[in-house]
Amino acid sequence: MFTRNLLLSFCVVLLIGCTGRGFQPPPPDFTHWQKSGVSVEGVKSAMLACGYPNVAGIGNGSIDAELEHFYCMKDAGFRRKDNMDLCKQGRVGESPVCEGRR
Repeated sequence: MFTRNLLLSFCVVLLIGCTGRGFQPPPPDFTHWQKSGVSVEGVKSAMLACGYPNVAGIGNGSIDAELEHFYCMKDAGFRRKDNMDLCKQGRVGESPVCEGRR
């Protein structure tokens, strides 16, 4: 039984290792924003100016705070590479911050 489990574990590790990917954390949030003529450093500066606590986009607090940061970037002329719009994401759109943005 132990040998079988060991062999199975080895095969799983081998398969994951062969893909070359394994677990990949999501990319930092600043990589999703773009604006014509603005460098990566400009994106990071804009995010911090919009109230993001960091350019990775983690630890933003409440959903309302996240929405305010997100739409500050949109209002500054930035757009998401994935065209995501938070107010169109399920129940998030019920937030008062989304009024007029749906």
